[in-house]
Amino acid sequence: MGSGKSTIGKLLSKKMNLEYIDMDSELEILMDMSIQRIFSDYGEKRFRMIESTFFREISKVGQLIYATGGGIILDKLNRAIIQKGTSIFLDCSIEELINRVQDDNQNRPLLNGDIKKNMINLYNERNNFYKKCATHTIDTTTLNTNQVVDEIIKCIN
Repeated sequence: MGSGKSTIGKLLSKKMNLEYIDMDSELEILMDMSIQRIFSDYGEKRFRMIESTFFREISKVGQLIYATGGGIILDKLNRAIIQKGTSIFLDCSIEELINRVQDDNQNRPLLNGDIKKNMINLYNERNNFYKKCATHTIDTTTLNTNQVVDEIIKCIN
């Protein structure tokens, strides 16, 4: 959350001329409700099930660029799928992640309450999974979006 997945995914898809899918946006269209509302109406467990099902289907499409929700990594089968392709972990310091999401917590249901505490918990819960599944890791803490895209292209070429 806050690493730049959606922004970088869009830029990378244009530069590489590949289709881009933002999973959260697509799920909102599919469900005809916001991620926040899906969480509030169905709960996180049900959301993760819907998200995983959708992810497993789009992973069959072939070459495309997609930004997954940060929690996709929690499911063992999802991790196995991620490891079959080329995956880029957009790493970032926890301090910078908190700074980036500070003003956007209304659209992030897992950040309700103490943003800093919740971000640290999510980071600690997921970070090792991200690192183990990634083909490449790029620290985005001090890079601008164009620099991140250039780094990704270097990695995959």
